Amino acid sequence: MSFLDEAQDFLKKKQSQQTPEASDFLETPESRSAFEKELRDLYENATWNEINKAIDWGMEVMEKPYNKKLFLQKIRVKLED
Repeated sequence: MSFLDEAQDFLKKKQSQQTPEASDFLETPESRSAFEKELRDLYENATWNEINKAIDWGMEVMEKPYNKKLFLQKIRVKLED
């Protein structure tokens, strides 16, 4: 196997590992409600309305597929006191 073949195999493995996490985040209503509950636990003083507005704003600002870590960093400003 040549170096190029090994590199292509490595990239395919990396992409297959990253795709399920990225594709599942905020794609279904169930994943959104789970994320809302997670944010409620993180930001206890935030109301459900504030959480939903922050998620909607984050979805407008960022491109799909959403990276959960970057998404949290982006909406943190909206949810912190």
